[in-house]
Amino acid sequence: MRIKDKIISWYIKTVLLPRREIINQSGFICEKMGKGEIYLREFAFPNSIGISLENNIGNKKILYKIGKFFGWNYAKTSKITTINIVRKKDFLKDAHLMVKYMEAISFAEKMNEKIDYEKRVFNLEMENSLIYSYNKKGYIFEMGGIAGIWSYATQNKLVESVILPKGKKCEVIAAPYDYLVQQGYKPIRCTELEAIELTEEYKEFNKIRPTKYAKHSLKDLIDSGFFKYSHGQVTYKGERFFLCEASFMYILEKELKKVKNGLKVLWDVSFDFGKRLAKLSGRQKPGKFIMDFFPALGFGDILVSGKDVFVNYFPWTKWADDVDFTMFRGMLSGVMSGFTGKKVELKNIEKDISQGYLSLHIY
Repeated sequence: MRIKDKIISWYIKTVLLPRREIINQSGFICEKMGKGEIYLREFAFPNSIGISLENNIGNKKILYKIGKFFGWNYAKTSKITTINIVRKKDFLKDAHLMVKYMEAISFAEKMNEKIDYEKRVFNLEMENSLIYSYNKKGYIFEMGGIAGIWSYATQNKLVESVILPKGKKCEVIAAPYDYLVQQGYKPIRCTELEAIELTEEYKEFNKIRPTKYAKHSLKDLIDSGFFKYSHGQVTYKGERFFLCEASFMYILEKELKKVKNGLKVLWDVSFDFGKRLAKLSGRQKPGKFIMDFFPALGFGDILVSGKDVFVNYFPWTKWADDVDFTMFRGMLSGVMSGFTGKKVELKNIEKDISQGYLSLHIY
């Protein structure tokens, strides 16, 4: 790593990241936007769910679309610098800072980019990336996510990406579709993109509030050694987590609805993750474990009563009516099943926004 990059990485990890990422509030993980009180809700996504999804969903086009949709949405809501509003020098500088920020939040290690500004080509080399390094696919985050971010950065929805093996590393090339074709690649095409807006409703529904039941933040559990934090990675007994903007779980479910058995696969891989989590955790009361663990991942204030789960302040987006939080219900069901030795399936959900935030009753 160059001296300049060492300084940038130090700055992001020790100055920018602690100011921007809010991980010290029980029930909430947020990314602070600008100088005002605008918080982009996040959650800690288990990368093993992403790996299993890519291994079990045969439709790579829908996986890529999920990633690109998410990348575009995240780039817009996090207000990354776009090519049409700054000079070349400033755009390249901000693009480099974005790469180092992604490295700091454990998207991958040792990320190095090359940019052809005139041709709008973005090359990104990564080591130990979130999904690809485990299954040699990487359709959602490495391919789709980067395509979406670069699409938004260059203000061109026709930007796509391909991924190439590079020894222990991988390289993503994001560029206009025609350019990739001319280079002999066969990129997936996706231009159906939209984004949530940081409206007053979004701000109100997602603002940080005191929790009644959740006692521990992600920072608390890292400080206590419950979670391990090293080189930007948050892990729990070998399970790796990625701080992910919350619209991802909405986009994931919205798009998998369109695929035969898509939601069943999402349920199954989430259930399996929850069951594995219970096995890793040893003998515990499922309710207490859920009330300690999942609020620290950013899912809100949680009360478990028998097989009923009540959640206040769940991350909200405008798509709340379009999904039934299959991934979240699957994880909880797996945890309960793993601890009790009996199959538990939390198939029912009631949603309520009458109090000015999203509440869930899952049973």
